[in-house]
Amino acid sequence: MIRRHVIMAGAMAACAWLSFATIISGQTEATGLSPQPAAIPVVGDTPLPAQVRLIKNLGTFGLGPDLPGSRYAIVGKHLVRIDAESGQILSILRPLPELKD
Repeated sequence: MIRRHVIMAGAMAACAWLSFATIISGQTEATGLSPQPAAIPVVGDTPLPAQVRLIKNLGTFGLGPDLPGSRYAIVGKHLVRIDAESGQILSILRPLPELKD
């Protein structure tokens, strides 16, 4: 009887942790909620397409031409370089300044 309660408690803890991890990581496909921007992007992560804003006018950000196979983008208020095919973050260039009215 005690063993059954221990197993049930462990399963409940695992479900709670999974729910919490999903919420804080911004993965919302299962819930249908709109994705939240990543707080700080991490090299190697692949953000959701809704979290990526590709930069078209590179000069606005003081950037030269895209490097072959990569694109410049904004992810979580940071200027990053992503893989053109997979969307994986290759490097984090700098945080963007807060714009004031």
